[in-house]
Amino acid sequence: MAAKQERAKEVQVVTLRVPIEVHEALKTLAFATESSVNEIALRALSTFLAEEGHREAVDGFSKRVREQYRVALDKLADL
Repeated sequence: MAAKQERAKEVQVVTLRVPIEVHEALKTLAFATESSVNEIALRALSTFLAEEGHREAVDGFSKRVREQYRVALDKLADL
């Protein structure tokens, strides 16, 4: 249990460049909800990854595999 709690505390700092309008909207939402910009951004990223991330990752991996193994896949299609 202690190891799980330690992992939960680990964080990675990410620098994210956003348009001024997006930053202002984040600050406004953070103020209105008594949250931090970090909390709002983390929630947005988590929601995106949960809802869209898996599908986009699968699509991306599929595209890369098709490109990388195009010749082999074309030969298999002829069998």
